[in-house]
Amino acid sequence: MQKGLLEGYVGVKFTPECAGVRPPAGAAALIEGLCAAGRRLAVHGMAPLNGGNMSVRLGKGFVVTASGSNLGILEPDELVYVEACDVAEQRVRYRGPRLPSSEAILHHMVLQARPHAVAVVHAHDPSATPAAMDRAGLVRTQREEPYGTVALAHRAIEAFAHDQEIIVLENHGYVCAGPSLEAVIERIVATHLRLQ
Repeated sequence: MQKGLLEGYVGVKFTPECAGVRPPAGAAALIEGLCAAGRRLAVHGMAPLNGGNMSVRLGKGFVVTASGSNLGILEPDELVYVEACDVAEQRVRYRGPRLPSSEAILHHMVLQARPHAVAVVHAHDPSATPAAMDRAGLVRTQREEPYGTVALAHRAIEAFAHDQEIIVLENHGYVCAGPSLEAVIERIVATHLRLQ
């Protein structure tokens, strides 16, 4: 597996504010689990190049994969702590050596909307054709929005309002929120296998 960027990826679309290069204590303990989760998605073909991102709640913020990360071959310096997001101003304050995921605002909004959720994973699944998703009864956003935008995050929140654990962003993959990273990955893999 090689690192690379998907066609059309131009980086983050929010204003990043670096609060320091060292993530807070506790972030290092999440590295092994996030790397293992990314490898599991890759085994099922759901981690193409820099497609997808993952986060785990930590304190008042969350640890998220870095912008441009390849989930199947994550490295420790590709995890960033987001300590605050201003959705209206499209600003993300973070700690780490790299920029946070282009979907950091989406992760923030999902974690805000789901206070009991501990982890959020966004994965791309080539098996998720419209017909297969309809057969599986998956809730999809009403329309496609560009990646990394507040509009995309709002579409996700609207879909999650139907009390779903996993939703589909139109032409952009799954988003799943749950009580642990392991539970979220299990749900995504089970959904993927149902669509086969």
